[in-house]
Amino acid sequence: MMQLRPLTLADRPQWADLLALSFDRSPDKMACLLDWLHSGHDVMAYGVWDGERLAAQYACLLVSLHLSESPVPIRAGMSLNMSVHPDYRGRGLVKQVSKPVYEAVIAAGGSVGMGFSNADGVKVDRKSKGYGYRVVGRMQPTVAWFPPIIRRTNELTLTDVCPAPFPCVSDSPHIRFTATHETVIHRYMQHPFRRYRYAVWREGSEICGVVIYRPARFGAVQGVTLLAAYGYDLPQLLRRFAGTMRGVNVHFAHILTTPHSPLCAALMQAAVCVPQPISRSPYYLTVKPLCDDTPAALFDFAAWDCMGGDIL
Repeated sequence: MMQLRPLTLADRPQWADLLALSFDRSPDKMACLLDWLHSGHDVMAYGVWDGERLAAQYACLLVSLHLSESPVPIRAGMSLNMSVHPDYRGRGLVKQVSKPVYEAVIAAGGSVGMGFSNADGVKVDRKSKGYGYRVVGRMQPTVAWFPPIIRRTNELTLTDVCPAPFPCVSDSPHIRFTATHETVIHRYMQHPFRRYRYAVWREGSEICGVVIYRPARFGAVQGVTLLAAYGYDLPQLLRRFAGTMRGVNVHFAHILTTPHSPLCAALMQAAVCVPQPISRSPYYLTVKPLCDDTPAALFDFAAWDCMGGDIL
């Protein structure tokens, strides 16, 4: 008989093995990923065991979401890395293993579940009876071209080290993850195997803004994937970023956002932005109500402000 019980870091070897099998990664990397997740978040996780084999696992991170209608952030369970061993698929284990996870989220003050699903995950969302997730919308990929006429003045400092402190301010009325300097450092600087770069806007001793990105290629052309930006003046920050990138022979940026992202709007003032209608690996924002009075805005895709960097 299979056993359902909480997962902890004591289960890391079997947990990492299942993640490695499911996401085509090495067990060592997945073990490091589990350590990293637990070091920066409250992790709620359950697994279904068949003897010594972990047949399925489900995990949520307890995160904070800012809603303009709420004076304080709401707590949410952000699902990630749902996985079922190939030998056990088709048995309804997702519903079974997720139920106690969301009970734990509710007990910790969470009022909603949310996550970013790829095409395979959306199939589970839509087919699993009682799983309860709704597909809110598909994240929009956009390519931004930095025109050569951009003046290379007031360039940003490019570095491999995220500076401290920097402004995590936002007057956006949209739903967004609550960010602090500490959470940003954990998300990017402390990631166990991904490496990011930072473009820093300095005025004297003050840091006015930071853009987080990683190098990418678009065919034979050098570009970047833009993951996040924080600052007092996003349009000015993105204009300086565009000029800085042209100065190092980078011509394009790729971003993945919700349709009404303020960062995307700011980038449109600095670059020629072309939405991409087709993506080989689309991501969808999904939401699961956990209480009777879950805010309706959470199911309105236009109300969200998320970027690719929010997809762990």
